[in-house]
Amino acid sequence: MRTIYNTANAFLLLGILLLAYHLNSPSARGRVEFGGNPVNDFIRGDSNDDGELNVSDAVFTLSFLFIGDEQPECLAANDTNDDGTINITDVIRTLNFLFIGGVDAPPAPFPDPGADPTRDLGCREPPLPGLPLVGKLGGPDRELDRLEAISWQRGKLVFNQFFSANEGLGPLFNGDSCRGCHLAPVMGGAGGLDVDVVRFAKREDNGDIVQLDSGPAVSRLAVHGAARDELNPEANIIETRQTPSLLGLGLIDRLPEAVLLANADPEDANGDGISGRALMINGRIGRFGHKASIPSLADFCADAFINEIGLTVNGLLADFAVEVDTDSVSDPELADQDFVDLVFFSAHLAPPARSFPENPSLRERINKGEDNFNDVGCAGCHVSELNGEEGPVAAFSDFLLHDVANPDRLNVPEADAEPSEFRTAPLWGVRETAPYLHDGSAETLRDAILLHFGEASAAKDAFNALSFDEQSKLIEFLLSL
Repeated sequence: MRTIYNTANAFLLLGILLLAYHLNSPSARGRVEFGGNPVNDFIRGDSNDDGELNVSDAVFTLSFLFIGDEQPECLAANDTNDDGTINITDVIRTLNFLFIGGVDAPPAPFPDPGADPTRDLGCREPPLPGLPLVGKLGGPDRELDRLEAISWQRGKLVFNQFFSANEGLGPLFNGDSCRGCHLAPVMGGAGGLDVDVVRFAKREDNGDIVQLDSGPAVSRLAVHGAARDELNPEANIIETRQTPSLLGLGLIDRLPEAVLLANADPEDANGDGISGRALMINGRIGRFGHKASIPSLADFCADAFINEIGLTVNGLLADFAVEVDTDSVSDPELADQDFVDLVFFSAHLAPPARSFPENPSLRERINKGEDNFNDVGCAGCHVSELNGEEGPVAAFSDFLLHDVANPDRLNVPEADAEPSEFRTAPLWGVRETAPYLHDGSAETLRDAILLHFGEASAAKDAFNALSFDEQSKLIEFLLSL
């Protein structure tokens, strides 16, 4: 009975609020007037952005949250209690202030208009890009609620933003936006040879390969007035690195560590010739980068901001963030909420979907190609799927380090990964990411298979033993991923 009574009271209160709103009476609406706002300034609690704090603001937020009415122009104004989210507690804070003797006044900016001191939800920003269908290439990986959708869309804007020197670009950089490198086949995808980055090292007289103090990277570009980056003259090993696709990486970021460790066999205890190992970074498993040297997607983004674009990021947001650089722009150069939104966008990009032809005979060839893929031993490293908390992650990778490099080519070490060790590249979407391998040295998938060595030698030999037609079926399978 009490539940029914409370529910009835709640509906009665909402009815009174709606009636007061439509009466348009200052006294009925609990109006507190403060004046107009400049472009990005706002009054905390003024949800409908009319320069007044009244009960209509509470109704506006309720409509946004529960009826699906128009999106607020100034999200930060709706966050009455300034906790970084919009929910029913913001409505309660507004009503308490208006009707219970002015208690619980909203935090700044209030009562005068001003900028958001916490810079979290944004106010009167450029129109958000459209939200693609769930699962579509370049779209989100799951249904998003209203606030998640806004964060995803704002993150896409940040990903697509071209930064200038006045905003902190450089002074040394490889690209002026995330999209500048991650653009194929859609924004967030891979990059071609023209946007490869450069790594270098030195081979000592005794054969040891070591990183130089100035390395291991050299930037391609510099802002106006800054000296271009120069390759260390002591470097005698130079290696290019391809831009990886970000599609689906959030699913990898959310894989439990136990799932990744279950496939590790660093001492080859089972004697199959494959000795994948997890690279540990300050107690966390490395998951990202060609050498598995980055443990989380937030770290991956922070690392890219400083090393590829030259933007500093708040160190509280990611372990790999760099907070201070040498230019005159105040640090951190990227707003905290921009970074949070970009990470959310990156974490919820849908993985590439399988592509199957309608022709039954072609589908049969693909199915036989998958059998060949498993039979020759490719799945020893390119594990078809891993069990994530959200379901199977069909990335065709174990995300471990393996010694598979060409022994006749010298490679650059990174963190505790040996020069010849590389993380197993995920194969989903591989049909859209040519050329292949870490340095783009394989123009075709057949070339990529033949350029596997070390732990992959047995699988390569088994592939070579297949007839040309059976090899072609395996490659047709890869082109369906």
